[in-house]
Amino acid sequence: MSKLKDRILESAWELFREKGYERVSLRAIAEHAGTTVGNLTYHYPQKEDLLLAMQISTQGEILAMVGRMPETPEGVLEELYVLAGQVEQKMLERAFYFNSLFRLAEDLPSLRDNIERSHELCYTIYLKRFELLQKTGYMRAEIPGATLRNLATSFIFCLSSWLAMREKFHSSATSASIAAIIRDLISLCLTQRGRECWEKIVRRHS
Repeated sequence: MSKLKDRILESAWELFREKGYERVSLRAIAEHAGTTVGNLTYHYPQKEDLLLAMQISTQGEILAMVGRMPETPEGVLEELYVLAGQVEQKMLERAFYFNSLFRLAEDLPSLRDNIERSHELCYTIYLKRFELLQKTGYMRAEIPGATLRNLATSFIFCLSSWLAMREKFHSSATSASIAAIIRDLISLCLTQRGRECWEKIVRRHS
């Protein structure tokens, strides 16, 4: 990516965060980046292209947090615990982006398709880890496969709806930490062996 293209995207991040996606024009972004509208539209023909670039960048950052699946159940539990906090932090830092993304996705096929791919990927990431935990005796054996799949799906729904609700309402429910909610749901599914490992992880990160 060229330095100008980077600078334009950085300016868009800053202005969208400050004023909201809908209130920022391409001209304002170009001026902030120290370039012309023509140069901006050469790299990003429409404002939606900036949002798509942000989506791809953020998706890559979140996936980089996951990396390769740990080989041990202890490593998987550690990863899941840490990941919950990292994702919450990322969503709070970029609340304007996520809320704009979901709102605009209905009218922009490129955004909607990329969101769907992200959801499928996240679903697979969670499910594979749950299956490894169950296979190694760290997650309860009596939990059926369909429930594990529902658990993976619920995490995706929780993350998507939590931020939107948090922006609109201010009750004790919407102010709750999504990381804490996800961690508690995982804990409820663990065996005694899994809970002992989980408690060590909690103490280590407290």
